Amino acid sequence: MSTKYICAFRGRRDYYQVPVALAENDLLEEFVTDAYCGSTVRTISALLPKQIREKLRSRYEPNLPQDRVTCIWGSAVAEQWRRRAGQPPSIMFATIDRTFGQAVAERARRSRSNLLVYSHYAWEPFTARYAHNPVRVMFQFHPHAEAERRILMEDATKYPALHDAFEEEAWERVTGELRIRNRDSWKHADIILCASSFTRQSLLDVGADPESCKVIPYGIDLPGVTYESAPSGRFTVLFVGTGSQRKGLHHLLAAWQAANLPHDSELTLVCRFIDPALSKIVQATPRVRLLSEVGHDRLGELFGSSSLFVMPSLVEGFGQVYLEALSRGCPVVGTANTGLVDIREEGDPIWSVAPGNIDQLVSVLETLAAKIPGDANIRARARACAARWSWRRFRDGISAALPRT
Repeated sequence: MSTKYICAFRGRRDYYQVPVALAENDLLEEFVTDAYCGSTVRTISALLPKQIREKLRSRYEPNLPQDRVTCIWGSAVAEQWRRRAGQPPSIMFATIDRTFGQAVAERARRSRSNLLVYSHYAWEPFTARYAHNPVRVMFQFHPHAEAERRILMEDATKYPALHDAFEEEAWERVTGELRIRNRDSWKHADIILCASSFTRQSLLDVGADPESCKVIPYGIDLPGVTYESAPSGRFTVLFVGTGSQRKGLHHLLAAWQAANLPHDSELTLVCRFIDPALSKIVQATPRVRLLSEVGHDRLGELFGSSSLFVMPSLVEGFGQVYLEALSRGCPVVGTANTGLVDIREEGDPIWSVAPGNIDQLVSVLETLAAKIPGDANIRARARACAARWSWRRFRDGISAALPRT
């Protein structure tokens, strides 16, 4: 049996740092994904429109050996076809992920490798029959589905006018095997890796073994641009994420409406998608601007020129965007249902409010509107916090958590 691992996930999860960690330690047998911008795709992409070219090239990591990457392009094509056909995302992803997981299991049979598979794709390779006995490592990148459902349903009862708009309600349409595969994959894992204590606790609550469930917070590489002082005297707040219930955007908008802030304060929302009901609230909220398509460089400028980043998520596997903001010198506000509690140390410009508590959010906004403009060192402290959590540290944590068999 091979001592190496097949690593598998769709998309560009965690900027490919997990398979890179395996490759650095000569533990990567094969990285299986849906779409990856290898040398051939990079050549072809030069002929495509800029937006498509940039999206494709974001799916590339120079430290990942090209000969170890296998793309199941049919998975990516199926997603686009089903999306255009209007299939509910919950059913679409559950169906595609099952097929993807079956392909991963077949590769593990052939190579007699161990498995390091992200949670949405783990059921099939973890429950398959093998001639060898692979180590099964699962990366739980979202909190457990039951915890997420409970939290979102409790919140939805408080906002009946928005209830039907919340995309998470599609969970009810996922039944039978498709539902079980996301709920119970952890039961077949030898080791479970999580990016936050909140995600870990969601698994412990359903019975996971504390000894096998480990927390390895995400990381980031600091950008070269620095902002050592507040960019302006104005209080400017930034939100970046899906305009949905899970991200707590409705709570932020309610707090923004209620807070007593300087008259020239501004809230900028960067949302590629926003629930229609929430869009109406945005339009009715003063001093708010909504941006949909924002490139990487422009997003960096927004982080660097904003007084504060706020994302009061109800459910978050970690919240990489918090580290992105901190790395640009932007202080952050979040909740305990994220990875902020795992990275915050004394003196860090990180504030946490109880999930769904609008009164606390109002108080923090009002306090920071008065405090941040006069704090000359706050942006340097934000960058110093991000610097402690490098991708190198994350990759070392992944390597240290794996058994050598």
